[in-house]
Amino acid sequence: MVQPSDMPKTPAGSRSRVAAHPVTSAVIAILILASVFFAVWVPLFASATPKIGDFPFFYIYLLIYMPVLGVVLWIVITLQQKLRPGPGAGGPADASDGEVAR
Repeated sequence: MVQPSDMPKTPAGSRSRVAAHPVTSAVIAILILASVFFAVWVPLFASATPKIGDFPFFYIYLLIYMPVLGVVLWIVITLQQKLRPGPGAGGPADASDGEVAR
């Protein structure tokens, strides 16, 4: 039987990046869920009124939604990059610098 004293000790900084930054991870999740919600909640944009000129609201909604979605996804990507370990941390980012490990 394995005793607790026989188990290997984990270093203090060995938590996952998501667990180490719960607020950042929550912001990422909320932004992604909100962008999906506003795309699939049809009653929000499925109306002929209000009209702006000859254009129904759906077209105006898309013209506003797409650039906003681009900005939101840029923020998500930026936050995800902050969660990745930097070079020399021994994580997957070390293999992505273009050099082959020997």
